[in-house]
Amino acid sequence: MKLPQLDLTQIRVLIADQQSSVRTWLRTQLALIGIQQASMAANATDLLRHCKTGGFDVVLCDHHLDNQKDGVDLLEDLRYQSLLPLSSVFMIVTGERTYKRVISAVEFAPDDYLIKPFSANDLSHRVMAALMKKQILKDVFARLAVHDYPGVIEACDKVIAGKTHHTLDALRIKAEALLTLERLDEAAEIYASVSTQRAVPWARMGFAMVLQKRGLIDEAAAEATKLNTDCPEFLSVYDFLARTHEQRGDLAAAMEYLERADALSPANTERLRHLGKLASETGDHPRAAAAMRKVVDRTHKSGRGKLDDHLTLMKNLVEENTRKEADERLKTMRNSFSDTPEGIIATEVAIARQRHIAGDTDAANQAIDRALATHQETPDIAPTIAVDLAEVCVDTGRTDDALKVAERIGEGAGSLDASLRRRLGRLRPDTPPPASASVTPPPMQATPPAPVEIPATEAPAESLADEIETARLLKALANALASLDAKWDEAEAAACRELLIDTFSVAPREREVIQAHIRYDRIAARNGADRHKPTTRKAIENPAANS
Repeated sequence: MKLPQLDLTQIRVLIADQQSSVRTWLRTQLALIGIQQASMAANATDLLRHCKTGGFDVVLCDHHLDNQKDGVDLLEDLRYQSLLPLSSVFMIVTGERTYKRVISAVEFAPDDYLIKPFSANDLSHRVMAALMKKQILKDVFARLAVHDYPGVIEACDKVIAGKTHHTLDALRIKAEALLTLERLDEAAEIYASVSTQRAVPWARMGFAMVLQKRGLIDEAAAEATKLNTDCPEFLSVYDFLARTHEQRGDLAAAMEYLERADALSPANTERLRHLGKLASETGDHPRAAAAMRKVVDRTHKSGRGKLDDHLTLMKNLVEENTRKEADERLKTMRNSFSDTPEGIIATEVAIARQRHIAGDTDAANQAIDRALATHQETPDIAPTIAVDLAEVCVDTGRTDDALKVAERIGEGAGSLDASLRRRLGRLRPDTPPPASASVTPPPMQATPPAPVEIPATEAPAESLADEIETARLLKALANALASLDAKWDEAEAAACRELLIDTFSVAPREREVIQAHIRYDRIAARNGADRHKPTTRKAIENPAANS
């Protein structure tokens, strides 16, 4: 693949730093390599204003930009408000070297992280490398921006065929697009191939996601737990494990994983929001209030603030009986959101909770009446606000009103997040339940091979003899698959299937065994043969016991 040429005279850079001397030095160094168009920002407000009015190819942002927001907060704001396209480079510049600060920044995936002091040569090399990567993946990012996932796959294939330094990036993006399109076998093949060649956590994480999408929640959790043990700094796995434990109904374990990740990287607002919701749902009011307090304070006066964050915080402050803070938070919520019907309903719900806890039944009912009137007059109310209104009706003994509110949520209940569906399910028994370990795997695209379905089997062997036998079988299976891949032969295919049965009998949950089934199905599909359904020797010999 011929590398693209960069016209540096057309590159637009935004330099954001409190110190004018640093901004000047950075601009001078960029000018020396041919980048002449540089704008300056001295604080977060300046940076956001610049990004709203004009697109930049590169943003160099100091981590401690001002007292209101740091570089990570700004990156999160820019992405949330869609002010920074995927084709733009965002670099965080900092003198901070502590583990927690660095891992927090890296989690939000800036294009680079420059630690002071660095030389002019370091700066030019890193900026040029980041720009070249964006240029090579330009078509990929353009397709991602419009959610054209088949187009993403096609663009990634072109990059992969070009064998550049960014082949691994293209493979990762392609696999994620395949997951989105439910083409699970193809995604699994990429993750398996990358895992055997490179020790990259995202490939192992992807394999766990494939298992989860197939409905194999226990196997997905086991794979992710291994990754968490091997790579405790890979933060995405904590969120994944939290979701899988939530699917299993173990909310305590889900919250534990979220808190462990927050201890490593306190900057992730969405993770804190998830923790706050789960804690509120389980009645852990101090834990919920602590999490939601951070969320509300961090997103206040930014594009990431959400009304239901304020309402969740208020609910738990009231339950904690922290009257003074609750009054102050209520005033802030009213001032920020009272110009919308949802804001009016949320404010009245919060007042009703306060008055109910204080024993003022009349005032609580009056607030609920005002909320119900606004709800009745407004056609589309966010389900999060409607569920809170229904819950306060239940708490105050107004069950009929609660059911009427719940009915208004309608057919969209199945698309709600798991926590909201559980809460709604307590009000409406017909609400679709959250996904659990017993869910049916999602339907596949018509692209062969079909998904590998892992049936219930005997527990994996743990003795030394079984481990030796498993290793022997896996080696024989690898050789058989390599031979079959080179030239299809029916007799060799039958022998290969026997090996698949033997390995699945002794080690059904081993990743190498699952990968072997995927590889066999891919080879079989290419040669017009049937795929092999995973099964054990015991199931074949005694089918009645497994019917």
